[in-house]
This record gives sequence, structure tokens and C-alpha cells, in this order.
Amino acid sequence: MLSSSTAIAASLGVLSAAALLLAVIVLRRFYRERQACHLYWSVGLFLVFVTLAEEVPLYVGVWSEPLIQSYLILVAILVGILSLGSAELALSGRWRTLWFAYMGVMSVGLLICGLTESVSSGIVVSGVVSGLPPPLIEILSTLITVPAAILLIVSSLYGAIRQRRFNLLYIAFGTAVISAAGALYLVSIPVTLYYAEFVGVVLLFLGFVKIPRLSGPSPQPGPTP
Repeated sequence: MLSSSTAIAASLGVLSAAALLLAVIVLRRFYRERQACHLYWSVGLFLVFVTLAEEVPLYVGVWSEPLIQSYLILVAILVGILSLGSAELALSGRWRTLWFAYMGVMSVGLLICGLTESVSSGIVVSGVVSGLPPPLIEILSTLITVPAAILLIVSSLYGAIRQRRFNLLYIAFGTAVISAAGALYLVSIPVTLYYAEFVGVVLLFLGFVKIPRLSGPSPQPGPTP
């Protein structure tokens, strides 16, 4: 009979494989339709796969500072990358440029700090990342994830309410679930956290594969002279 730790580690492996499959499906959508939003979303889902896979050795007690540094960097950056897909649809002109620039600068800053700041092994308690990262990493992560989550939720709700495209609610709910899932680390409920992450990913996927343009209908071609 599998121990609880082995069962959770195995579940993480299955969830990471499922996240990889979803990333591939969205990437195939990008190759068919050539919409940049699907490229960003597929990259974000791929990073979800990576972070879920990284949780396996952490949960079974394999400690590596480069591993936890990578994990802390990617769990924030992936939310920012997912938001780039929504920015492609919801923002235009200089606002989109500013959003991409902001996420780029914050992500580079987090990457540099994440690789140079020392992370104590005390951040992992009983296989769960429940401790706080170094302050600078925490601040930069917040500056990425909070605005990104807000854009994902607001743009999706706007499209659902104003354009009556209710499949966008999947993105709003998925973002909310993934954002809330991190809080479960703090109360050390690992199984709930892992499945909440997966439910959030599936909801995002359902929105991403059916996403319409949020910025309004495309202009109709004029009469042929």
C-alpha cells in the first residue's frame, strides 16, 4: 500500500503531466491560428508543468538551493506570462507596450534576485513550501503576480459581461483558484494545494482554447473599389 507521501508525490507527477498536455494543446492552437495570446498561454502552462514537477523532489525531502530558487522564480513569472496573453487581447497601443515592458523589467529583476539571494532550507516544512522567501524576492514576486492576476480577472470579467462571452469566466475563476491556492501553503494542506493548482489550470485552459478577442470585434472590410 502506498504511503501518504508516495501517493502525493505520484499525484504531483500525474498533475504535472496533465499540465504539460494542456500546454501542448494550446501551443497547437497557436500554430493553427497564429495568435500570440496562445503562445504566451502555452508558455505559462508549460511553466506550471515545470513548477509542479519541481514540487515532487521538494515534497519527498530532496533539498537543493538552485531547485527552490528556480521554483520561487517560476511560480511568479508564469502568472506574468499568462497575463501577457490577456494583454494581447485586452490592451492596445502604448498600454500593451507598457504592460509588456513592466512585466519584462520585473521578471528580469526577480530572475537576478532569485538567483543571487540565498534561500534557507527552512522555507520548506514537511515537504511544503510554507516559509517566506527573502524579502526582495517576495516583493518582486508580488509586483508581478498581483497586477497580472488583476489583469487576467478584470479582462475576463469585462469580456464576459460586456461582450457576453461567458467562457471567459473560466479564466477569471481559474486565476482566482490559482491565486488562492498559494494561501494553502501557509496552512500546510499540501494535497488540497496541489489539486487546487490543477483545477485552476484546467479552468484557465478551458478559457484559453476558446478565447475571443477582448478588444472588440474586428473591423469589417470595406467595399471593393
